[in-house]
Order: sequence, then C-alpha cells, then structure tokens
Amino acid sequence: MENQRRELFCVNFFTLLVGCNVLALITASPDVTDQSSSLSYFIFPSTEYPKDCHEILNTCSNTQNASGVYKIKPAGFPEAFEVYCDNDLDSDGWTVIQRRTNGFINFNRNWLDYKHGFGFLGSEFWLGNEKIAHLTNQKKYQLRLDLTNAAGHSYHVTYDDFRIVGEWSQYSIQSLGDEGGNAGPFIEWCPSNTKFANSTCERRCTEPNTCIPLASMESGRCICPDGYMIQGEDCIPESQCGCFVQEKGSVLNDGESFVNSDCTSRVNCSDNRLIHEDDYRCSDDATCQERDGVQRCICNDRFEGDGITCIRKRPLKDCYEIYNTGIHTDGVYTIYPTGWEDSGFQVYCEMSTDGGGWTVLQRRRSGSVNFYRGWNAYRNGFGSLSGDHWLGNDKIHDHTTQKTYQLKVDLTDSAGSQYYALYSRFSIGDEDDKYTLSLGSFSGNAGYNSMGSNSGDPFSTRDRDNDGTDDCNCAQRHQGAWWYPRRYHNDTNHCFKWYGKGYYRHCTYANLNGDYQYSDYRGIFWYKLSGNDCGIAGTKMRIRPVG
Repeated sequence: MENQRRELFCVNFFTLLVGCNVLALITASPDVTDQSSSLSYFIFPSTEYPKDCHEILNTCSNTQNASGVYKIKPAGFPEAFEVYCDNDLDSDGWTVIQRRTNGFINFNRNWLDYKHGFGFLGSEFWLGNEKIAHLTNQKKYQLRLDLTNAAGHSYHVTYDDFRIVGEWSQYSIQSLGDEGGNAGPFIEWCPSNTKFANSTCERRCTEPNTCIPLASMESGRCICPDGYMIQGEDCIPESQCGCFVQEKGSVLNDGESFVNSDCTSRVNCSDNRLIHEDDYRCSDDATCQERDGVQRCICNDRFEGDGITCIRKRPLKDCYEIYNTGIHTDGVYTIYPTGWEDSGFQVYCEMSTDGGGWTVLQRRRSGSVNFYRGWNAYRNGFGSLSGDHWLGNDKIHDHTTQKTYQLKVDLTDSAGSQYYALYSRFSIGDEDDKYTLSLGSFSGNAGYNSMGSNSGDPFSTRDRDNDGTDDCNCAQRHQGAWWYPRRYHNDTNHCFKWYGKGYYRHCTYANLNGDYQYSDYRGIFWYKLSGNDCGIAGTKMRIRPVG
C-alpha cells in the first residue's frame, strides 16, 4: 500500500462487501432502513451451511438470487451465523461486513464490540472481526467499498485480494491487492501528516497559539491533526517546530519566553528559533513560582522588578499611606513603620469614615476580650484586629514617633448615642520611658477633656505600678491598664462607692480599658459624658497623620 493516507469527502453511505472472484461492481442501495421486518430470511434444509454468500447461490434455487439475511458457516468457525447477502450487483454473492447509512448506530466502541460485531443486519452494523477473519481466510476475496457523498453521488473502490488475520495479530490487514473502482473523481489525496476534517482555521509553528482563519469556509479539507503544525507548505510534528520546548511540551509564540521548573534557565523564541539564557537566576529578593500559568521569578512582597532584579518598594508606614495608594476599604493591612521595615505588622485600617487612613489602636464593642492584663500583654498587644483589641504599646510607640499624629477617641453610651474626643497630637514613649503619654489640644463633643490629665504620665498595669504612689495601685483599683496620673483627685461627681467615711479617691477621669459595662469605678468611664460617666458600651482609639 502507498504510505500516504487516503481520505474521502462527505461520505453519507458506506458499505463494505466481500465476494469471491467478482470483478464487475455497482453501488449498494442507499435506502436500506433499520426495520428488520422488511428483510427476507432464508432457511436451508441441508445440514451443512454455505461458507459465504457466493456459495448460497448454488445451494438452493428457490432464493431466486434475492438479497437478504442468510446463515453461513465459514471454515473453522464454531457455529453458523447470520449475514446479509447482497445479490443486486452485476455479480451476485456479496457478503456485507459493514453498513452505515444514517448514524443510527454508535460506531465509537471498544475492542470486544468490534471483535464480536454490533448493530442490525437490516440497518447499520459491523459483522465482527472474528467472523471476518474466518471468512476471508478460507478463499481469495475481493473487497468493495460503496460510498455516497452529500451531493448524492455514488461511487465505489475495490481491492482484489482482501484478508485479515486473527486476534493474535490484532486483526491486522494481511492483504488488499490491487485497487480498482470508479471513485477517482471523488477522492482527494491528503498530503503526508494531514487528515481530512472540518476546520475554519489552522495553526502554524510561527504562531502556535493563534487560530489563523482560512481563506475559504469549506465543509471539509486536509488539515494538520493534533500535535502537528504548518511550517511553510508542510505539516510537521510540533516537536520539530523551531520554538518547541520539550519541558513545556508545546511551541512558543515569537517573542514568548519559557522558564524551567527551578528558574535556573530561560529560553526565548525569536524568528522561530530558541535562544537559551543559561545564566538566568532569580534575585535574592525573588521567588521561583508559577503565576497566571507561567513559571518565572517573582519579586517578593515589598519589592518590584522583573524577578532577576528586584528593588525594594517604599514601605507604607501607616494606614494613611495605604489609603493614598487608592485602597479605600476597611480591613486588616500590613504597615511598615520606622524600625519595622523588614517584618512590618498588621493593623486594622478604617478607610471609609472621616476621610479614611485611620489606624485603630484600641476597640471595645463587647466583653468578649479580657482587658485586665499584665505589662507584657499590653506591650505586645492582644485580641482580634477585626474585633476587640489593644494594638500593643511597642507598636504604638514606633508608629506615633515617625510622624505627628492626631488621636480620635470614639465613645458610644448604653443608649447608643455617639461622642468623640479629638486630640491634635498623640504619641507615647518607649518601654524604657514606661510608654509615657503625650497629648495635644482637645476638641469634640465628649463633654470634658478627660484624658488631658493623663498627658505626661507613664502607663500602668496590674503588675507594673507606675502611678507614683505607695499606698494605692490605680490599675488594680480600676481593674484596667492606663496612663494613670501620679496624683489623686477628690471628686464626688464620679462613679465610686460610698462607705460612710467619704468617697474613694479616684485615679483618672478616663478609664477605657476597665471592666466592660461595669457600673462603678472599675468599669469603662469618661468623665461628664452627657451625665452618664459610666455605662459606656463602645470605645475606639484611632490615629491619623496631622495635615
């Protein structure tokens, strides 16, 4: 047989027949239906079955050479089986081994189906490889293929010595012989490595990912199959294209690059040939990773560049700088204040209120988080940034000493009314300075500058008493942690218990880290807050740069 693969255009009806030494042939009738009741069946009284349809003609004269279903038993086959005999050609005695007319039967089947056969003899069917092998190995048979195209033209191809072998050799074609028939005008020979199919575009080695539209929209044509591409006038395996990359398993477009799995080399496609960059290496500030389906060097967070060279981005020091990049959604973000350029830390940023860019230092909305804690807890911070929390005195110090910040204290009483206190300047010292508070001028509708007396005082916790007195621990008395003044005040207008000998002395006019909604001196309070110093249901401390 020739090496080129033969392809047929627009086949509607396809019938395979085998006959003994038959030369003159015509097409099979295309109007066969799937109604087996219209078939003629013939039974012979002889105990020996004919070996094929050609022998049936000499077995019983009452058939009158009619086409129909007969039983035959080829030599060596264990039992007789039914076949369709076509006697309507110029030379009778054709055994039909396959017929396709209307797509009624699915031919996409497995090995066993093709071995034993499937379909209906009166409609579409495959006789079965095992039966065909026994049939074609007992004599010399001619194969005839009758075809009808979409335009209704019928034609046929013949091979004068057709034989297949058994399953032991995968039913391969052992012989075909010489070709004949009248199909010449209807057959087109597809070039090597192509197949006949419907297609509206083709792909080339130089543009492997681009579907190039065809000049004409034909119903079928010779195209490159999967795994092949056009180079010049030929259809070649894509592995032979100039920019095929073995590790990628595909072809690069001109100008595209590919980086290997560990980012130690890169190849570029230029003029349909690969150019290797063996010195390709990731920067120390980059990571080899896949992004958007492409393996490459990616600069680490806070760095920018092509992955080979990475330059540190200017670190965003607070929520206000993040806001100015165009991010206006509340949430948790990482900032990099002075001293934290390498690691940074997370804060909750309020971006949608009061002009945005606020860093939240403290929030209380429920009693879910215990605020009566020790020095280390307040130094490092605790709680959930999205809920109740204290950011941490070390972080607050580093944050507030890099710029001039204003402080806004938001207060909500038990009735749901909201108030605020705004301080023009806010910062605290470091741990050696006991996180001493520094405040600017006061404004707002909170009723009284309740934190003003705390300015200049160190921070105190239950286990670190920095209030300057020997006979009282203000943090313990108020069950919190705060910048308690180094002096006491006698003030009967505050929420303290009466024990008959006078009011307890209190340490501060503001105590935002006390017990949640506790009704006296150990609770959350802000002096002269609309006549209800205690009973505060919500607090928030947030800062933003001045100006």
